[in-house]
Amino acid sequence: MPVVTDLDSVPLTPVYTIVISTTGEATIDGEQVEHLPGQDARTAALADIRVRAARRGHPVRINAKEPDGSVWPLIVDHDGAVTPLDAPHPAALPAAPSPLREERAAPLDPHHAAVLGRVVAAELRGDLAAAAEAAEELETLLAADLGPLHPHTLGALATRAWLSLLQRNDWAAATRLHLLTAERRHQAGAPDTETRRAARNAHAAWDRLRTLDPASAEALRPELGRVAHLTA
Repeated sequence: MPVVTDLDSVPLTPVYTIVISTTGEATIDGEQVEHLPGQDARTAALADIRVRAARRGHPVRINAKEPDGSVWPLIVDHDGAVTPLDAPHPAALPAAPSPLREERAAPLDPHHAAVLGRVVAAELRGDLAAAAEAAEELETLLAADLGPLHPHTLGALATRAWLSLLQRNDWAAATRLHLLTAERRHQAGAPDTETRRAARNAHAAWDRLRTLDPASAEALRPELGRVAHLTA
């Protein structure tokens, strides 16, 4: 999976702490993580962190503590991308409240969170079609309630786009979803790193489409050109 390359774009707080016990259980900030039958503790903990990243609309920082006491600083995004760091997370300096930061950090309301939970549950059990359907429902709800450029809505759209890549059965749709993600992130003034990643994923999906269906790919070429400047 792709990783975060612009570490400075990731907020310094919060930093979640995952602890894996010697018995194979996991906690996040001291709270027990429930996992599905046959699912290991690390996978369950990272799935939980992915939900938190999606709710915030940006990657989040974690410290993963192993049973032997070793601690690994990581950055985790909503799509499951995990970026290991070679140094501890930098300490956050006190700062005046920022309206944008508070908006991004606001949790989903219970109704939206329930739909997001369905997205994650479906993906974890391998039902990507159901996950994509729930992600589209979530994006529609968030767009109606918060607007299409709200961080939560952008996170849901990015999740839909990522799921379209995972399904590997409709490269035209995957191209369009990543195009839309890149364009809306750019309009919203979202971090450049994630916007570039969406634009590059659009090109990757289009390259695959060009191999399988040159005519459909050619029809999408003008749309692809709209985000060419975002890939640099």
